[in-house]
Amino acid sequence: MAVFHNRSKIAEGVYLTQICDPKYKTNVVRVRFIVPIDADKLGVNALLTSLLVTSNAKVPSRSELSKRFLGLYGTSVGAVWGNVTDYQSLGLTISVIMDKYTIGGETISAEAVQMLLDCIFSPDIKDGKFNDKYFRLRKQELLDNIDAAINDKRSYGFMKAKEVIFEGESSALSELGSRERAEKITQEEVLSRYKYLMEEAFIDITICGGGEADEAVKLLKEAFGKVPRNADRVEYIKHSPVKAQVRECEEPMDIQQSKMYMAYKTACRDIYTCKVFTTLLGGSAFSKLFTNVREKLSVCYYCDSFYMDLKGTMMIESGLDNANIEKAKAAIKDQIEAVRNGDFTDEELENTKLYICGNFKSNYDSEWDIASWYRVQETRGTAYSPEEVADIINSVTREQVIECAKSFVPDSVFILKAEEGSADE
Repeated sequence: MAVFHNRSKIAEGVYLTQICDPKYKTNVVRVRFIVPIDADKLGVNALLTSLLVTSNAKVPSRSELSKRFLGLYGTSVGAVWGNVTDYQSLGLTISVIMDKYTIGGETISAEAVQMLLDCIFSPDIKDGKFNDKYFRLRKQELLDNIDAAINDKRSYGFMKAKEVIFEGESSALSELGSRERAEKITQEEVLSRYKYLMEEAFIDITICGGGEADEAVKLLKEAFGKVPRNADRVEYIKHSPVKAQVRECEEPMDIQQSKMYMAYKTACRDIYTCKVFTTLLGGSAFSKLFTNVREKLSVCYYCDSFYMDLKGTMMIESGLDNANIEKAKAAIKDQIEAVRNGDFTDEELENTKLYICGNFKSNYDSEWDIASWYRVQETRGTAYSPEEVADIINSVTREQVIECAKSFVPDSVFILKAEEGSADE
């Protein structure tokens, strides 16, 4: 695929990644603030980011700001946030059509980027406070988002499982923090956090799309080059230490179907061999776990495995009835042991590689997907294209998969357990 990728430092603690493929007709511009996870500031950071895209000093009306963005051929603006290992990533993003595709040849991309920069550098602050109406509105939305995460039982189970698996690590924390903490967020905290992000956060900017973004790049460089900053580099890869003894925990809940999360950890640094192993084990509809645990033994409704490479941790997630919990545990362990013993065919290994590489190609489908691809590459300190990673995947041998499987050791089990007589989810 004809994709141009370049990453450069444009200011102290500020990096710009440019990704271009002429087939795209829009450009996505995303500005991320990367900070170490602080349990006390998770909700504050998320609230701040949502406030920044609501209004600014030049356009203090939420409806007017939305109207101006939409007036640029439907340009959209939004806030994004999430945790990446021991860091919280907070972003402002826009998607804007390229100038050459406007009806009258209007130049709109630079205007859209300038409006994004206004949201970042000229927030809607008066007398040391953000717009109080929007502060209260966005705070309630934050609380609603926290509640929604709890109401989605599978997501809630994963969140609680991480607390057990990564106990004592920043990765154990949810991306929005607790509801109790969110309820206490003040205007003063949000303003203080804004100053902190601007001065000390590591800033990662991405422009991805059809290209021809020279003016946008110029505006971004000028804006971020003027701010004196003191930001440390970000080191994402931090394998989670294995517990001295396997920890098993459960939490009862009024749900119909229990959720079980089994974690295995490794010291192996070969990310892509680990990817092949975990996909062969439980990452597809023809994997060991799906074929044997779900289909043949029928002890669970779903059973998947995936690899969190930055933490060196494999998660096996299943939904099942309480009566089958111990059977499922034993069956899952049997399948891991089978891979360790080389009990898989060359056809299974080849199909696994084809499946993985086929998914890689889908990253070219949109600007968002290819931007996410290179974002993941950056967290690993690499810049491989999907084709380059496919070559690595295809070079993985049977012997490497077996040795990789042997390197994974059990760490913890968390069960979100259905109470007797629970209602439907």
